[in-house]
Amino acid sequence: MKSTEITVRLLVKYGFDVIGVLGYGSEKKENTSGWTDLGQISNDLNLPYKNYLEINTPENIDWMKSKHPDLIFAVGFSQLLSDVWLNMTSLGCIGFHPTLLPVGRGRAPLAWIILNERTGAATFFLMGKGADDGPVFVQEPFDVQEDDDAGSIEVKMGVAIEKALDKWLPLLKRGEWNPIPQDEIRATWYGKRYPSDGLIDWSKSALEIDRLVKATSHPHPGAYTFFKDKKVTIWKSRIESQIPIKGVTGRVLLINNSQYLIQCGNGLLWIYDIEGADNFSTGNKLGYNIEEEIFKLKNRLV
Repeated sequence: MKSTEITVRLLVKYGFDVIGVLGYGSEKKENTSGWTDLGQISNDLNLPYKNYLEINTPENIDWMKSKHPDLIFAVGFSQLLSDVWLNMTSLGCIGFHPTLLPVGRGRAPLAWIILNERTGAATFFLMGKGADDGPVFVQEPFDVQEDDDAGSIEVKMGVAIEKALDKWLPLLKRGEWNPIPQDEIRATWYGKRYPSDGLIDWSKSALEIDRLVKATSHPHPGAYTFFKDKKVTIWKSRIESQIPIKGVTGRVLLINNSQYLIQCGNGLLWIYDIEGADNFSTGNKLGYNIEEEIFKLKNRLV
């Protein structure tokens, strides 16, 4: 992950003895949002490196134990660390989360903060047995704007990580250790998201669909619909509020330079940067009419 790369490079910059880097295996990179080749980065920085697919295997644990770490940074991956990792070092494990903890603990935080247009933050905290609930060392906020998507937020998050670590790592290097407990009264949680959660329901408002497209854009799997029995991935969108036109929900109303204006349940949405289907025509309808599909299926079975 890009967040891991930035963290490793800044640890080296501030003179920490990085004794090993574990990176998610390249054989799974096609199914991993924001995958970064930590092996190449470690080689460039002359750091010991090991691939993993399942972080909690005895092989990975023994590899790190043999290096006798004082502190572990667990940044940029979604697998939960076993208690062995949390108890392996003299100081503990440092976690990272891109929300203003205690708000937004849990899974898929970047997608959720885009969907909700909430402020994010590069937050480094001391890990415990709970999810993202440990005391915080440093927190650097970043804004989520209406036109931000997953790609632009990833860039903002990277800038915030650098700012946060530039503030905190010099203090850590001097031995300062003063994490601040989170306020449990303010805590909220996000649930896990799956690629199938990117399915577009055209009966929803243009605003909701626009947020979904932006939240699931690169490096995430993308928002999608169906057209003539083909899955169509939509990477970009923007709301239209000026053109006085109305049509049937899910239909293409206008076409302009490979951008397509779609009638949503409430409002209009331009979609573009589309993958997986031939160009749409005016009047085409996206998605499935469920009752019609059931009728066709029943006729085939009779």
